[in-house]
Amino acid sequence: MFQKRRGWLLGLLAGVLAAAMVFPAYGSKRSPIKSITFSIKANILPDTEYGEEEIELETNSNRFSIDGYEVLNEGFGWSEDSLPRLRVTMTAGDDYYFTSLSKDKVTIKGGAEFVKATRQDSNSTLLMEIKLPSLGVTLRELEDVTLSDNGIASWDEIKTAGSYEVKVYRDGQPVGAVMETKTNSLNCREKLTKGNASYTVKVRPVNQYDKSQKGKWVESASIYIDEERAAQFKENPVGSEGSWVQSPVNGRWWYSISEKDYPANCWYKIGDKWYFFDEEGYMKTGWIQWEGKEYYCTENGDMLTDCMTPDNYWVGEDGAKIAQ
Repeated sequence: MFQKRRGWLLGLLAGVLAAAMVFPAYGSKRSPIKSITFSIKANILPDTEYGEEEIELETNSNRFSIDGYEVLNEGFGWSEDSLPRLRVTMTAGDDYYFTSLSKDKVTIKGGAEFVKATRQDSNSTLLMEIKLPSLGVTLRELEDVTLSDNGIASWDEIKTAGSYEVKVYRDGQPVGAVMETKTNSLNCREKLTKGNASYTVKVRPVNQYDKSQKGKWVESASIYIDEERAAQFKENPVGSEGSWVQSPVNGRWWYSISEKDYPANCWYKIGDKWYFFDEEGYMKTGWIQWEGKEYYCTENGDMLTDCMTPDNYWVGEDGAKIAQ
């Protein structure tokens, strides 16, 4: 009886020793992951809740995989001054494990910055904290860039954009200089005055806080302008279609050309009269300074020409005040 028990114990000890020898040998075959490279594409809109953002994380490495991310910001949603912070979870392959990583060993393509990383599960899991640029200095790609048959370019509004740059192309070649507007539409008729040609526009946003930060050019579908339409644009580049709208908030008037378009920071001809609209699109009255000259608009908004103003100044045929 004693011999049988002793033999059983010796067998058990031998099995334990064999297992102890197997696991260190297996662990020693795992290769360390000493550097990490991955890419991130983020589309985070202000005034949206956490979880509504669009974030893609990708890697070409066969040493580890990316399992997902967690938002570390406090609160419940994104604002224009948010500085996005994420915790990305990575899992090492069966034959690999994570080592301690410094900033120079982490490459993130797409504008994110490495903050720190911690390891779990015998170094098989890596939790990496990263931060993205403030939403106030980021610009997402434009959508729905269109050029209408009446020569109006329009696109979706980006809240972090302070202005937009617009280029007109005729048969694939640029027409004139780049134009700039602070609204999400622009009258391009003055560039569409040669008929029997195809036209497109390219638009890109400019950041409202840092004008050196500009988005990608996005092109519209093409439209065809015949000779008759081109002649109309040449004769009256500002157009005249649309309707007057009075703001219920301040009682001021603005002019709606289409659902997305209205004149702003410019002169606009309606019928046979000229009107001036400020940067917000409201009609202005009284004296208006424009490109070094002064013009007078009545209480109805129309510019006076070749007559005496109510305060006894003479304006010429072009509406500009004549020096006395």
